[in-house]
Amino acid sequence: MIKRRKNITDPKQTILIVCATEAEALYFSQMRKDCRYVNLTVLTSPKQDIKTLIDYTGRERSRGRFDSAWALFGFDDVSIDKDGLKEVEEVAERKKVKLCWFNPSFELWFAFHLTAPSSFTTDLAPYMNKLRESFPGFALTPEYFLTKGLNVDIRLFPRRAAADINARNYNTVARQATGIDASRISMLLEDVTAICGKADMSHNQRVRR
Repeated sequence: MIKRRKNITDPKQTILIVCATEAEALYFSQMRKDCRYVNLTVLTSPKQDIKTLIDYTGRERSRGRFDSAWALFGFDDVSIDKDGLKEVEEVAERKKVKLCWFNPSFELWFAFHLTAPSSFTTDLAPYMNKLRESFPGFALTPEYFLTKGLNVDIRLFPRRAAADINARNYNTVARQATGIDASRISMLLEDVTAICGKADMSHNQRVRR
C-alpha cells in the first residue's frame, strides 16, 4: 500500500504596523489593499504619544502573535526629538517593537516620491506644494484619505522604488546633520516585502482621479 505524503507548507508569517495617527493608518491600509498584502495588519494607536504607541504595539504583537511589529510615527506626531528617541529605543527593543519614524513628519515619505532634499530640512512645505500639483488638496488628514485621497497609494506606486532610494540617500545627509536617520521607512518596506512578498498590482487596472 502506497503511503501518501502530507502536503505540509510552512505557515505564512504576519506583520503588524501600528500608526500614531489615523491618517497614517489609512495610507498603509491603502497599501495593504492595493498590494494585496493579506498578512499585513494596520492599526492606529489609541493615544498620540510615544509611550502609548510602543506599549500598544507590544501588546498587540503578543496578542496577535505577529512575527514582526512596527510602531510608526512622525516626530511631530508624538512631540519627540532625537534625544527622546534614544530613550524609547531600548523600551521598544524589550517589547520586540521596531520603530519607523519620520523627522520631522510623515509628509517626508511623500516628499521622497519627488526628490531627496540635498540638505537636512524641517520645512517640507515646498515639497508638499509640489505634490499638490498632482494631488490637489493633499493633506495628512483622515478626511483627505477617505475622500479625494482614496487612490494616493496606487497613484504613487510607480515611484515607490525611487522614493525608497531617495529615502536612503537622504538618511546619509540627515545622519551628517543630526546623528540619526531621518526615516526608517526603507527598513519597514524591506520587512513588508520579506514577509508579504512582492506587491500584486494585477487587479488594479483603473485608478479614479
